[in-house]
Amino acid sequence: MRELQSSLKNLSKSIAKEIENLTTDFQFGLGTAMDKVILPFTRTSPRYLDDPCSGAGLGTNDTCEPAYSFRHRQTLTPNITAFENALDDIRTTANLDKPEGLFDGLMQAMVCGRKIGWRNKARRMLLYATDINFHQAGDGRLAGILEPNDGECHLSAKGYYTKAEIQDYPSVGHIIQKAKENNINIIFVIGGNSSQLTNQQVRNLYYDKLAQLLPGGTPGASQLSTDARNILNIVSGNYKRLRETVKLVVNEDIEELDVKMYTNCRTGGRSADRTNICSKLTIEKWADFTPVIQSNFTACPENRNLTFTIFPEGLEERVQVDVEHVCDCDCQLEPEAEPNSAECSFNGTFECGICKCNPGWIGDRCECDNRGTVEEACGTDNGICSSAGQCTCRKCECFKGYSGDKCECNDENCRTYDKLLCGGLSRGRCVCGTCVCNENYTGDACECLKSEDPCKSNNETICSGNGACECGRCVCNVGFRGRLCNLCTHCPGVCIDNKDCAECVAFNQGLYNSSVCKQRCKNVETAPYLQPATAEDQNAPVTIKSCIIEDSFGCFIYFNVHDSDESRKIVVKETKWCPAGPPNLLLVGLSIAGAILLIGVILLIIWKLLTTLYDNVEFSKFEKELLNPTWEKSENPIYKECVTKIDNPMCDSGFNPDEHDDKILIQEMEVDTTLSEKQCHAYEKTVDTEDEK
Repeated sequence: MRELQSSLKNLSKSIAKEIENLTTDFQFGLGTAMDKVILPFTRTSPRYLDDPCSGAGLGTNDTCEPAYSFRHRQTLTPNITAFENALDDIRTTANLDKPEGLFDGLMQAMVCGRKIGWRNKARRMLLYATDINFHQAGDGRLAGILEPNDGECHLSAKGYYTKAEIQDYPSVGHIIQKAKENNINIIFVIGGNSSQLTNQQVRNLYYDKLAQLLPGGTPGASQLSTDARNILNIVSGNYKRLRETVKLVVNEDIEELDVKMYTNCRTGGRSADRTNICSKLTIEKWADFTPVIQSNFTACPENRNLTFTIFPEGLEERVQVDVEHVCDCDCQLEPEAEPNSAECSFNGTFECGICKCNPGWIGDRCECDNRGTVEEACGTDNGICSSAGQCTCRKCECFKGYSGDKCECNDENCRTYDKLLCGGLSRGRCVCGTCVCNENYTGDACECLKSEDPCKSNNETICSGNGACECGRCVCNVGFRGRLCNLCTHCPGVCIDNKDCAECVAFNQGLYNSSVCKQRCKNVETAPYLQPATAEDQNAPVTIKSCIIEDSFGCFIYFNVHDSDESRKIVVKETKWCPAGPPNLLLVGLSIAGAILLIGVILLIIWKLLTTLYDNVEFSKFEKELLNPTWEKSENPIYKECVTKIDNPMCDSGFNPDEHDDKILIQEMEVDTTLSEKQCHAYEKTVDTEDEK
């Protein structure tokens, strides 16, 4: 900002001279803004309060000015020297964060008209020069500031803003509102180079769109050159643009009126365009503005007078427009208006083709007496018109479904038949909760037909003689069914009559060949299982009759006969049951003989297996004995002594066998008949040997 401060001082006389080319009546003023003196916006320790730039590395040995939010330094004055002196008094100051509280200073410069020195009917320009973005409403909460900005002037005698640390920053909308109220044309000048954003970024992000929303029609923020010497062109150029531009604005937003502005400044006076802005105007070049006012009322309002103001934006001039709605026409006045006209039932004035009813009368022709209370005319214990209608012209207009002088009858509270109220309009209608039947019907729901014609068969008998006609329908006796009771479900012959079709369709047998079967048995089908037959029910749509018949092969065929009012269907089980025939004696005999033979063969096989097993065991034992031919006495289990001693009880004990002859010894040998042949030969040799001795 030092370059801008220096350029303003050096070019102040040049700026004044440039402005003199456009007007001779102008004044300059000066103010500076920093930020709220409270953390986290500004350091608040004593060291930084006295010198905010201490340790900031600003490259200057000068002591900075103590921190402040906004200071009004020079009241608007035509004295250029005073303005230059005010510029000389500005010293550098600093805050803590990057954004600055410029909106606080901008608000005070706009609303403090007397202290700033704004004059009435003067074009007011406010040059807003900065190099960084701004704080706005809500940021004050970071410092615990909750009170919103009130948009009032709070400058001290020395020009300082006194409520910076009490009230929050203004919002963008608040700034726009105060700029319009005070006719301030704000010009944003962006220069310098912050450490975070370039001046081009600051313009694009914050100030270009804001400039377009403010009064004056500024297309965007102005770019300050590096040496700030283009400030002369910025001030003179914007003043010239404001001076040559007129924008007419309606200050009140009136919903009842729609104000559209047309002007010929673009067409050179030939025609009018819908716009409220004209630019590049001079004393020689002028433009006409034509406001077109359209009322949004559809009826004559109670307050027929409205007021709004048209003024050029940025100037004090005002044009007040008073609008009066004229609602009366000539046809509403006599003699065209006809009081107590026959067209209005003698209860009103016929004017402009319609009736204006006298007090107490309403309706298109004033035929309705609206005098007295609604309760007197239409009241009941259940409310006005029984809470089922509206009282109009002292008469009840019932809602749909209700009737009666006071809507006491509910015409939709009757019994239904075939899901229709009173069987439908062809049978009857519901009147006050009761069905009123037509000529041919009777019953609580008009469900009964009086005529017996639907119950008559071709021979003119009622229900085929098997039932009675009730309500135009046959009520069949037990065992009969059908619309005319002509179907006998359990009568004899039902199963026999359908035997041939059951045989030919299910098993391709019986009396019918294939062509006759297809022709006569179209209602026959097969199924793996049959539905069990239930007891007859007069209300059941279908009755099932189970049948079992025997065919020519002696097998039994099962099928069901399904009878309904409309048709008959035969369902045959896919399989039949054939009982066994008389026994075959030859076959029985052969079977028994074969069984006995089979048992004998099995026994022989078992015997053979057992003997073979036994022989194998014995042969194994024999082979083992052959391998050991020499037996010792102790080892041979069948060994016996060769000499058998026999004591004769008749002889004395001194009997000597050696003294006997050989016959005795031979006799002894003959006695021992258990010896084997081999042992006998050995024994004989022993005897011989003994004889030799």
